[in-house]
Amino acid sequence: MKRKGPSFGHVQVQYRLDIVFKRAVKEFQEADAATEKTEKEYEAKNKPAELLPHFFSTRERKMEAGVVLIMAAGAWLEQTINDYAHTFLDADWYEEHLDNLRTVTKWILLPHLCQKKEISENDPAINALHEFIKARNAVVHHKRRVWYLDFHKASKQTSTESARFWLACKNIESTVDGLMKLLTSPPPGAKKTETTSAEKENRSP
Repeated sequence: MKRKGPSFGHVQVQYRLDIVFKRAVKEFQEADAATEKTEKEYEAKNKPAELLPHFFSTRERKMEAGVVLIMAAGAWLEQTINDYAHTFLDADWYEEHLDNLRTVTKWILLPHLCQKKEISENDPAINALHEFIKARNAVVHHKRRVWYLDFHKASKQTSTESARFWLACKNIESTVDGLMKLLTSPPPGAKKTETTSAEKENRSP
């Protein structure tokens, strides 16, 4: 059920997820750079034992920063798409009928319901979201691999999961930017010179 017009008045707890996400991006980038520097130094000095503690600690810091980043990004994207829906749709109707949809489905369906935007399932932003969700789900719904039953299969699955996780962390800014553009782009028939409120809010100062 659509509102008669978009509504921008609301009250909610301000968790500052956008700020948390930006800080998580910065922390991961710093941890990634520190890890790369340490690994190069470790290899250049022919893997000296005295560098092992620092070698492992920088890797651990990078992993922890990556997990925080993935979780922060997931929460931020979920809040964003739900706020978008509440702007255009009746909140009670949305929560009853659409709130439990898969995340990808929300990003495809809601722009169409709210502003008649046609979002393709093969849109680059949606493809990036698919990969991000796989990486996030691997963290949230963690599964152990029983390596002694099929070592090669377990090793391959773990390697694939790890590679997807790091790629999602490195690409998260472009993933989020692409999804935000889906929501802030003008709907069909809108004047090209018109600037939406969402665009204004997402502009950098």
